[in-house]
Amino acid sequence: MAGFFSRTGFLLAGFLLVGLLLFCSQGQAAPYRVGADVPYDLYEDSGAQIGLDEFLALPAGSLETRRRALSQGYTDSAFWLRFTLPADMFKGDALWMQLSPVYLDELTLYSRTLGGDAPWQHREAGDRWGAPDDDLDYRFPVYAFAPPGPAGEGYEIILRVRSTSAVILVPTLWQPAAFLGQAAWTTSFWSVYFGMAVFSSALALLLAIYLNSRTLWSISSVSVVYLGIASVQGYVTWVLGDIWGPLQHFLTSVTTLLTYSTVFWMTAEVLNLRSHSPRFYRAVLVAVGLSLLLQFSIPLGLYAFAKNLQFIICLIIGVMAVHAIIRLLRLRRLLSADGAIVILPVVLVATGLMQELMLQGYIGFSPVLFGQWQFMMMAIMLMVMILIVNRIRDERRMLAEQQQMARELRVEREASFNQRQFMAMVSHEFRTPLAVISAALQNLRLQPAAWDEVEKRHDKIRRAADRLSQMTDNCLADARLTSETLYLDTSPVDLIAEIRSAAGLVEMSDSHRLQLTLEGRPAAGETVILQADSALLRIAFSNVLDNAMKYSERGNVYVDVARREGVVIVAIRDQGRGIAEDQVAHIFERYRRAGNSGGVYRRGAGLGLFVARQIALAHDGDLVLAANTPQGCCFEFRLPERPATMADE
Repeated sequence: MAGFFSRTGFLLAGFLLVGLLLFCSQGQAAPYRVGADVPYDLYEDSGAQIGLDEFLALPAGSLETRRRALSQGYTDSAFWLRFTLPADMFKGDALWMQLSPVYLDELTLYSRTLGGDAPWQHREAGDRWGAPDDDLDYRFPVYAFAPPGPAGEGYEIILRVRSTSAVILVPTLWQPAAFLGQAAWTTSFWSVYFGMAVFSSALALLLAIYLNSRTLWSISSVSVVYLGIASVQGYVTWVLGDIWGPLQHFLTSVTTLLTYSTVFWMTAEVLNLRSHSPRFYRAVLVAVGLSLLLQFSIPLGLYAFAKNLQFIICLIIGVMAVHAIIRLLRLRRLLSADGAIVILPVVLVATGLMQELMLQGYIGFSPVLFGQWQFMMMAIMLMVMILIVNRIRDERRMLAEQQQMARELRVEREASFNQRQFMAMVSHEFRTPLAVISAALQNLRLQPAAWDEVEKRHDKIRRAADRLSQMTDNCLADARLTSETLYLDTSPVDLIAEIRSAAGLVEMSDSHRLQLTLEGRPAAGETVILQADSALLRIAFSNVLDNAMKYSERGNVYVDVARREGVVIVAIRDQGRGIAEDQVAHIFERYRRAGNSGGVYRRGAGLGLFVARQIALAHDGDLVLAANTPQGCCFEFRLPERPATMADE
């Protein structure tokens, strides 16, 4: 679907480009333009008080002869234009005079034949007038002049213009056949243009409603500009008729004040400047708010002031936009696909600046420059829609991938949970036969042994049973610690007694000897009371002590208990070869068995240190590797005397 929109958008953009060239060429084919081809005399009535008789009575020296289109900017003055249509311009056929643009408030046409005292004919047009009093049903006022008779010298024309908008007037003279061909072509072109405008606007609005995206809402807001283009092109009054005379006038004013602020807002949202350049984004929102407030200038008669203020605002926002875009390019925060979004609004603002200078009367009027922004708006809308649809496609793909990952993670968690449940069940079932073996062995040891070899075998069976019991306890502890409903059965515990109970394997060993101290002194008859889960704590100590035996072939296992500022430290040190450096970072991971510095790995499930540390963490403490040397390792349990979980209760 995104590929379809991309191909369609580029085809439409190409169509618009070709249409612009053809449209310009059609405009250049007009036989005569007043100003460029027909000179006229101009008078500015600053008070807008004189009538036709007063104008005719003016001395010739008060009139200015011009050979360019009338472009006077925003002013309250009325302008009088006087020119003649000589007989040789008609070439035996009628001349139709088209007056544009249509947003002028008041436009009065006076005409009479040359070389006589015929009365002046009076015709009216303009936005405030409503439907023009003209000779042809067309979107622009069109007045027909019949060819003069054999003795006729032509026509004398006087135009009076006044407007709250920029005063621009381009009277164009056509022969009927040429006008009809041009009108048919331009009407077809604008029909396609506005059809595409309705399609793109409706699509943007539907996507904005469906996805509730600020970016799409900003794109939808730009669609209001198409209503302004329809007003400037005269389609509102032509299609709707004179339902309300000033309707086209107010639509032109309202949409003109909204054009640049909506374009800036769209650009800011599409480029995500809300995150990348918050200062510029706030400035754009302020500009949008001011554009809305400037709407009150229309009924108050301050439209010219509002346009000048908007021009200044656009200059400030334009400079900030260029600075923000350059900054984002340097920081490489703009994607390559965003280049079109950056270039098109910049081109629009640059050409819009030229147009504003033309509307203000600082540069001469150009029909091509006057109409280009209408085509630029369509190009921007199409390009942005293409990129937004592609972006939505990418976001949907990423969402689908995230959902797939979430499903896989859920399946993995369920498998892990089932595995823990199975291990817990198996470990629980092992405890009964192991207890039977231990009890039977205890009874056998009470019987007098026939020889020493039997005693040794009893010891081996006891150690094997104790090791299996320890492995079972680890599996049960692992399942309990990873449960979402972990609960510590805490009570006052004698730490020294728990360490002696957990060190049973050490005391049974023929090659190891336990040395238990308290603050460096022999722990004979001493007690250290701690709030803890007795069963879990015994498993943790047993695991570390078992490791001390497995990784030291013989020697002492040192255990020292000390208090440091409310923390009880149990240090367990062996006389092995230490842990290989590349294994140190992984020794507390589940199912990871570390080798010593000699590269020797001992048998085991890889749960010992992991379970021991998890038990320490569950008691708001920790288990750390305090020392790792070729002469042995030292692990430290750091347990609070009163865990936070207990203190909170």
